[in-house]
Amino acid sequence: MQPSRRHVLLAIDSLTGRGAEKVVVNLAEALLALGHAVSIVIYEDIVEFAVDPRIRIHRLQPAQRGRLRLFSALTDRDNVRRFKALLAQIEREQGPVGLILSALPRIDRILSRIRDPRIHHVIHNALSLQNGIRKNGWRKKLSRIWHAKRMYDARQIIGVSAGVGEDLVDYVKVRPAALRTIYNPFHFDQLQELAAAPFKPPVADYVLHIGAFTLKQKRQDLLIEAFAASGLSCTLVLLGKGRDEAKIRAIAERCGVADRVLFAGFQKNPYPWIQHARLLALSSEYEGFGNVLVEALVLGTPVVATACPAGPAEILASMPQMLVPPGDVATFAARLRESYAHPPAIDVASLQRFEASVVAGEYLKLIADHAS
Repeated sequence: MQPSRRHVLLAIDSLTGRGAEKVVVNLAEALLALGHAVSIVIYEDIVEFAVDPRIRIHRLQPAQRGRLRLFSALTDRDNVRRFKALLAQIEREQGPVGLILSALPRIDRILSRIRDPRIHHVIHNALSLQNGIRKNGWRKKLSRIWHAKRMYDARQIIGVSAGVGEDLVDYVKVRPAALRTIYNPFHFDQLQELAAAPFKPPVADYVLHIGAFTLKQKRQDLLIEAFAASGLSCTLVLLGKGRDEAKIRAIAERCGVADRVLFAGFQKNPYPWIQHARLLALSSEYEGFGNVLVEALVLGTPVVATACPAGPAEILASMPQMLVPPGDVATFAARLRESYAHPPAIDVASLQRFEASVVAGEYLKLIADHAS
């Protein structure tokens, strides 16, 4: 390998079609476009993305501990051995690895037991909220804090937003060896290309929401209540699927707007829907970042979003008129009404920090840090 060409290994639980997994694929593609070698190691053999064949995907094939926690230490040691053997094989075949990025809990559990300065753990969500640490009783709270500290204390941590890192330190009580913020990467040209696909909107004018149908995090109840209170006569379109769909449909009925809430299901290419929407609304209780906000803004669609811990408030720092306090139905309703009538201006320049090549450059700096 030439010295200027780096080899980055990305380790993740799987490549299912979700947010953190898409971030890994975007980063891999950006590094490849910059002339670097990329390998991906997956814990679970699931690949739902079309990945460039130049990006090698390796299956860890981990040992499973079964039902008895008694054997978890033995299983962990076995999986550490398997990862080290796989890493050695990758380096023999593709050259030395300069940076290892670990994302999501199962692969983090393994890599957190390996002392290697190349390893950085990328945290994609506010763990105290995702794991219920802030709201649980003291026994569960202490147990979950203890497990998180076992994995992440004295480790090199990257938060996908500053809020994610602050949450990890302030509420999960993790004491990392190093803590950095590197935002999620987006291929702006790719988004524009996908948004240009042939599309006939099912309704003439609509407000759009995209997210898993999970009320605990995405708070579609708040969104529907605010939509009903806004007095808007357009349609609210919900893209997604999930276990709470029946509850969300019942909320629309209770609020008297069921005839104006369209459940459009999961869309493999949601970007034409985003580009043709009047507004995109995000009503989450918490987010690690909020990918859909950047995607909407890049496609020229204004947003209304809750300023939930981490992510949205940072993305929209120069566009505060697009933010509303979490859980505030009245303010959300008023902002929907105002933004629908007078769409707020998008600060295009502020989006450049999320462009994939810029973000990839931030990760590549970590290799130079190790060398210095």
